[in-house]
Amino acid sequence: MKALLIIILTFYSYGSFAQTAYEKAMSEALQLWEAGNSTEAAAKLERIAAAEKTQWLPSYYQALILITESFRATDATQRAQLIQRGNTIISQKSALGSSSEWLVLKALSLTSELTADPMNLGQKLSPKIIETYQQALKADPENPRALSGLAEFQIQTKKFTGGNSDKEYKDLQKALSLYEKDQHKEPFYPTWGRDRAEAMIQKQP
Repeated sequence: MKALLIIILTFYSYGSFAQTAYEKAMSEALQLWEAGNSTEAAAKLERIAAAEKTQWLPSYYQALILITESFRATDATQRAQLIQRGNTIISQKSALGSSSEWLVLKALSLTSELTADPMNLGQKLSPKIIETYQQALKADPENPRALSGLAEFQIQTKKFTGGNSDKEYKDLQKALSLYEKDQHKEPFYPTWGRDRAEAMIQKQP
């Protein structure tokens, strides 16, 4: 994730001489996140979203920050609050932009909820997570975040339930190829996930 932000910020902070006010504000928000100021970054993104009602990425990144932070939260109440805030944004804003990317965020949100209490929530949430990733792939079969997210979740699940993960590791390899082609003209379009997929492949038994 950090590597992704450095790439984004290098391009949009220094590579564009015709940077719009929106792009400048987005760069500043992502710089805050890259510096570890996730609360400030999320708040700034919320303000950008309020001012730029036709743009989906400010809300997307705000939700991504909240959900990412929920995985790190050690307090159960705080985690639940972060997940709920992220889910509210997804519910309110997912009509804008890429439905596939929003579905990946929803799958991440469900995964964070599951990891808070895997013994009690595993059977309930695991099928929902898999289904949500599959919906993301149906919406965009070339979304590498959907493919690698699904593969990683299934690999982690099989560590507890048993089973061969060869197919999932092949899917991670396929996802890496999709990351190579993952180019969008829209400024700040999501590109994260490649480093995580590479790390998973390196851990293949």
